[in-house]
Amino acid sequence: MTSGTDTANQLMDEAQALIQSRGFNAFSYKDLAAVVGIRTASIHYHFPSKADLGLAVVQRYRAELEAALADIDARGGSVRDQLEAFVALYGKTETNGVICVCGSLATDCETLPTPMRDAVAAYLDRSAQWVAARVADGVARGELHTRQDPHELATTLVSGLQGGLILARVRAGSPWVATVARVFFDAVAAPSPS
Repeated sequence: MTSGTDTANQLMDEAQALIQSRGFNAFSYKDLAAVVGIRTASIHYHFPSKADLGLAVVQRYRAELEAALADIDARGGSVRDQLEAFVALYGKTETNGVICVCGSLATDCETLPTPMRDAVAAYLDRSAQWVAARVADGVARGELHTRQDPHELATTLVSGLQGGLILARVRAGSPWVATVARVFFDAVAAPSPS
């Protein structure tokens, strides 16, 4: 017999998979019930509304991001190593053939409840802030070289990675994430000696 926590986690797992493959508005509790093998009333017990479920998925996804960023920070290394580890998170998502939960939800932004929209924006902002801090640190240490604003570079990287995941679904096997990363790292590389 599974516990309520196990069922709630399974519901979030399956909802996340549906969000990443179909989008938030393209599945119902009936779809989710069929995948999990329970009645829709049981889903409502754990998540009274679809908005509650969606918010829980985003909050859990954000917690996973925070854990991944903390792990990257704890490993140390050069700023480039840290940024490459960040890009690798997207590479793993691309390899799995899905898109970022928050990237998928961003496409439904106009129809999301405000708490979900705010949570998605906070996830994307946090990603950009982390990258911007690394870029600024890399420039200060002399590891990275750019005249661009670190936050603009970070926003460009996160936007490119999110878009790359979406495009990779259309052009499976194309190295979208690797291409975005190469362009970003070229933009912050030390100038070649003349």
